[in-house]
Amino acid sequence: METLRIIAITDDILVLRELNRTAAALGATFTSFKSVGAANFDPTPMVIVADAENPEALEAVRQWKTQLPTTLIAAFVSNPSRTIWERAEAAGFDLVASRGALATQLQKKLKDWQSAPGKRRMRICDIADLAGRLGVIARLGDLPIGPVAVYHFNGKVFAAEDVCPHAGARLSEGALDGTVITCPMHGSQFNVCSGERLRGPADVAIKTHRVDMEGGQVFLALG
Repeated sequence: METLRIIAITDDILVLRELNRTAAALGATFTSFKSVGAANFDPTPMVIVADAENPEALEAVRQWKTQLPTTLIAAFVSNPSRTIWERAEAAGFDLVASRGALATQLQKKLKDWQSAPGKRRMRICDIADLAGRLGVIARLGDLPIGPVAVYHFNGKVFAAEDVCPHAGARLSEGALDGTVITCPMHGSQFNVCSGERLRGPADVAIKTHRVDMEGGQVFLALG
């Protein structure tokens, strides 16, 4: 089994002490960094914790969720400010907790995170970014669920396996006619909304994946 790795990006002594205890209780390794730029995410951590009042962390969340889709990304709030709390939630943190409750809530969230991988997801874009964009809006290759292409049609977003089951070509590089994609290698056709195979030589459908649209953002489910 992989060693659980927890990373903190803060110099808050109380938070560091509590996270160190949490890591010890979980049999995890614990590393802290004073800034986002100094943080090392290799090997991939299971948890990243950052200060919700750190502007660099707020800016980095979306990139982290794209590059580290299986990582739980948490923020702590030192001051009882609703504005700071809501800003952290809007940035995309998976968990926002008060400084004093962080360790307890992190352990509970992590237990749910590990036991229910279907709840894991990554941010694709803001819903507002979809305006004027139809067809393929994202090609995602390095994911736990394999290569995925994301499509936008008439206000709805769909995600489908981006590998042709016949010979492994990237489907999204083929011609898209409405919701039908044609494999660029041998011409197999699929409905990217349902995954249905419409024409061979492929003889099976492609997988589709759940897409959530909430809080002004589009998320891809990773399980």
